[in-house]
Amino acid sequence: MLRPSHFTRRSGLTLIEVMVALGVLVILVGGIFMVVQTSLKTVLMIDNSASREDEITNLTDILRVGFRNLPPNAGLTGQLIELGGVKEYLIIVRNAPGFLTWMSEPESEKMIVLLSLRQDGKDASWRVCMKRFVPGEKFPEDNFDSKRILQAAADVPWLELVADFQRVNARFFDATSKDWKDRWVNSEVRPALIELTLVCEQVRDVRSETKVLWIPPVRGGTT
Repeated sequence: MLRPSHFTRRSGLTLIEVMVALGVLVILVGGIFMVVQTSLKTVLMIDNSASREDEITNLTDILRVGFRNLPPNAGLTGQLIELGGVKEYLIIVRNAPGFLTWMSEPESEKMIVLLSLRQDGKDASWRVCMKRFVPGEKFPEDNFDSKRILQAAADVPWLELVADFQRVNARFFDATSKDWKDRWVNSEVRPALIELTLVCEQVRDVRSETKVLWIPPVRGGTT
């Protein structure tokens, strides 16, 4: 006579099986999250790089047109100064009514343009700013003194063009000596070229952009 069996098939999972399944699920989710996070960082890095490249390109285009179209009697100087503990590379362009013409100030033959590569005192980052103004009648025509010009333009606000650089620098090419110079103080003779170097930190590395701008070699009606 056959005896009925006391064993029945289980209809669920054991605790160990559930824990193993959860462990596998956690590993899969973690892997997917890492892939998505890496993809997002890559997209962000590319987007930031493109935005920064656009800023530098736009700045270069504006300055290239401005320097290329300087009038014959326009003078230019540039040097590194320090005021109030803040470093500033100041480029002064005098008698330049057509320089950066999108501004709203009235045009004048005595227009002075200040292009400032300045260091922010808060986080030591660098930015490129500018201001345009017409000095008073008593201001000397041939005065290129940085402090006097900054005092004369004290009420004119700076316009920020690009910001958040680790370092910015300018050099001037002397066509006579065939040499690059860190400062240009002779307003009677123009440099043949201006080299701007902009160093910015990206997501994974530090990138340096160097742009060379041509200046027509005319000053005071002579070539």
